[in-house]
Amino acid sequence: MRKIILFMILMIFLPSISYAQPAIEFDLESYHAETVIQGDIVEHNFGFTNAGDENLVIEKVSSS
Repeated sequence: MRKIILFMILMIFLPSISYAQPAIEFDLESYHAETVIQGDIVEHNFGFTNAGDENLVIEKVSSS
């Protein structure tokens, strides 16, 4: 009986848990810095929002 109740609870709540995800949306996806001379510092801020329904955690950022 416990297994049946547990199974029913999982069937009710599992779909709602599995679909909740963060989703990042950027204002701009790339930035071209034109001509850069060696030693120049180039800065640019990328605006973004969390379009998902869970917390968005950014663990690592790098340039390519």
